[in-house]
Amino acid sequence: MMCSRQHDNDNADANSSSSSPLVYSTGNMSRLLNTAKEEGWRVLGAAAESPNDINDEHQQQCFDLQNISGNTPTILVLGSEGSGLRRLVAKACTDFVRIPGGVTTGTAAGVDSLNVSVTGGILLWHLAQIQKRNDVST
Repeated sequence: MMCSRQHDNDNADANSSSSSPLVYSTGNMSRLLNTAKEEGWRVLGAAAESPNDINDEHQQQCFDLQNISGNTPTILVLGSEGSGLRRLVAKACTDFVRIPGGVTTGTAAGVDSLNVSVTGGILLWHLAQIQKRNDVST
């Protein structure tokens, strides 16, 4: 899924993805994610740490990748390189996931300098492996 508005026209990575067929395009990503949440989807935002100021209702957790279970339908949200997740999109996330790394800053211990396509590949591979294990055990 992609936001139909091109927010970063100067980013070659973002532009190259627009030549691929889209599964779903939306003009309002945060509304779509909130609707998915209401329908029982887990919305995981990729982030090195949980943003502090996005949700007054509850503080979303930021889980290390290996602590994510695969028993819930999941939407994985990747932000743009540099600025990350937009505030309203982050607010629509149920929780956050990080790729654990060797650098610890405060309470966060995630890798925060990967290309968004590399991050997406690592996270999707991990979620696919969890799903594969769940399918074998059922």
